[in-house]
Amino acid sequence: MKIMRITTFAILFIICTNAFSQSSKKIDMTEYVREIQIWDKQENNMSLAFWIPSSYWRIALEDSPQVTPELINQIETAFEDFMVVCALDLDINLDGTMTFTKEQDLRKSISILDSMGNDYFPLTNEQLSPEALSFSDAIRPMFAQMLGQMGQGMHFYFFKIKDSDGVNIINEYEKGRFTIKHSNREFKYSLPLVTLLPPKKCPIDSADMKGNWNFCPIHGVKLEK
Repeated sequence: MKIMRITTFAILFIICTNAFSQSSKKIDMTEYVREIQIWDKQENNMSLAFWIPSSYWRIALEDSPQVTPELINQIETAFEDFMVVCALDLDINLDGTMTFTKEQDLRKSISILDSMGNDYFPLTNEQLSPEALSFSDAIRPMFAQMLGQMGQGMHFYFFKIKDSDGVNIINEYEKGRFTIKHSNREFKYSLPLVTLLPPKKCPIDSADMKGNWNFCPIHGVKLEK
């Protein structure tokens, strides 16, 4: 399938060329990823929630001369109806090896809680589009190969979270909050993502400040947009 080739190429490109580079729109990819992936470590156990918003694909791929705007649009279109979450839960053994929670057990525990208190559960394979299934099939062996033992324990889940008009409730550009729950943990997200906001400036020295700040932490003055 054409879409599978597109998806596979996109994922290979992201992993193999280091997606943590600076984008042309000056979005700090390292900070962006820190916002969308949350780790929780308790003694010898570690859990991960890694939300992959629709903006991820454009930010990661738009600077590549090998990737056309049309290709990026195709990838975004393939996943625009879904919310994609990567989840991982593992125990680190005394000998350094890792024991992972199985996919079917992780699936039983994972859900998304929206700001209104509504719970959403992962879609089954039968509820997914062929494009989404191709994505899932393509990314699993790549993570296992590129990330070694830890990659083998990462599992991808798709959710559909829309309002009565068919509009996605969770949008990384709009104000809101949601929680990913799995493995008896809660991973809380606040929106919009700070890295996607335009920076503000200090009127004293014109230094760039984070878009969600109202006052300069150095001079104490109100920031300008």
